[in-house]
Amino acid sequence: MKQETRKKCLLIISFAFLLISIGLQTIDSFSLDPYQIEYEYVNVKDMASAAVSTKEDIPTSPTGSVQDIMSLSLVMLPGVENANKLSANTSVPQEVALPLLNDTPVAQEINQIPRRVWYLPTEVGVVSQYPSYGHVAYDITSPRGTGETIFPVANGIISSIYTDSAGALVITVLHQIDGQNYTSQYAHLSRYAEGLYVGKEVTVNDALGQMGTTGYSTGVHLHFALVDCALFDNTDPNCSGLNGFFRYGRTRISQGFNSLGAVMEVPSRWESR
Repeated sequence: MKQETRKKCLLIISFAFLLISIGLQTIDSFSLDPYQIEYEYVNVKDMASAAVSTKEDIPTSPTGSVQDIMSLSLVMLPGVENANKLSANTSVPQEVALPLLNDTPVAQEINQIPRRVWYLPTEVGVVSQYPSYGHVAYDITSPRGTGETIFPVANGIISSIYTDSAGALVITVLHQIDGQNYTSQYAHLSRYAEGLYVGKEVTVNDALGQMGTTGYSTGVHLHFALVDCALFDNTDPNCSGLNGFFRYGRTRISQGFNSLGAVMEVPSRWESR
């Protein structure tokens, strides 16, 4: 009786091990990670070259001739119209003109999107004072201090580089955008960038100098003003000189032209232009 019971137990244990072994093989044959996806890169030009192959590379088909198969392959390529058929007596594949990406309706629509014009003058900045009638500029500080680089707020031409009566290093840039003149002013710089001169064309990525505290200043910061006129331009009745620039700037502030805030959104602080 005991031997029969022992045999039954051994059979049950053996059967259980058999089931476990089958289960492990089944699990091993499937991926438990649903995100392990294998893919292969496909180049459209390679697909075109493969489709326009030689006669010897294409097996004959009982449902059509080699020439019919080649024609069907060319027609199935997206964007390929009026493709030349491969000659039956040549082994050199003919080129197929694929559509240019920049000539597609989508690319044309993207190219029509206007590019960004205005940028912030620093990579990192905190507004410590906003424009007002008595102070027509933004005061901008930075945790980088004099390590903060100053950039033009838009592409333009350097219209002046000077030191004011209090000793502040100042630079101005003339911007001509959509037929309108703007002058941006950057004051209290600790130093100018190298290679600058009046009349030089600059972009939003060209350094003007470093943030500083030269002149009448209570700390390291950028005094930045933007007025819609051309400073030091004798043909501009509003901004032929600095006095006119400041006077016209106060007038524009009272009329709602809020310096850089009139042409773009200026956050209270930022870490990217």
